[in-house]
Amino acid sequence: MKVICILCDRPFQPDKFTEKKIKKHPHRIQICPGCHQRITEQATRRKRQTALSTPFHAADLKPDQSSKD
Repeated sequence: MKVICILCDRPFQPDKFTEKKIKKHPHRIQICPGCHQRITEQATRRKRQTALSTPFHAADLKPDQSSKD
């Protein structure tokens, strides 16, 4: 079974597990492993940059006021 990636319009051969999922749910969107890897790297890089740029420190957290003994 050949599937066409919606991002780069290249055909690719999915693995056995993905092929079975496509047969069960044919209207799902599929992307090739190369595009998936590229998107994963971009999302990870963006997540790392936002984590470094936000001034969040564990010391800034206040203890929960609702659980008084």
